[in-house]
Amino acid sequence: MGIEEILCKWLPKIISLSEFGGDWHKYDNYLYELFREDFIESTPIFNEKPVRIRKHPMQGDKEQAYFHVTSVDSSKTSADPNDRIPDIRRCERILWIRKILENYNCNENCDGFNKIKTWNMPYKMYQRVHFLFEDYRFLVIIEEREDYCLLISAFYIEYDHTLRKKLKEYEKYKAKDA
Repeated sequence: MGIEEILCKWLPKIISLSEFGGDWHKYDNYLYELFREDFIESTPIFNEKPVRIRKHPMQGDKEQAYFHVTSVDSSKTSADPNDRIPDIRRCERILWIRKILENYNCNENCDGFNKIKTWNMPYKMYQRVHFLFEDYRFLVIIEEREDYCLLISAFYIEYDHTLRKKLKEYEKYKAKDA
């Protein structure tokens, strides 16, 4: 399914770098303002808990979570959380993160689409909730804490093998939960 074929009523359109004449600085600043509106100036709620973001380490005047949802590791061997490069597909879909958290259980607005698949996976002493919108190959991950949830990641799934792996995780969770 091509991105131009979006029929889901609540899913925002992608925000293309070309809309900014290819000017990365303007694009990045615009995306950051959208991120601020969605996660700093207001807060989504999941399971009656606010969804917060990881702020540190800051990179300039931008929070760590912003870089995590708009970029990828530049090296699998680096321990530096700021050693990242922009990922256009993540950037284009920055408005999808909050919308998926708010609409993951949508039934009536997404005719013709598979529902968003949700499942929990343990991570250290917490549970991470995965929200997979398979039709759009987009995954959001939050971690449930005692009084809040923490946005961990959100990204476009580029490779088929990665999508298959996530679907296997979901099926395993569903089978265990049955």
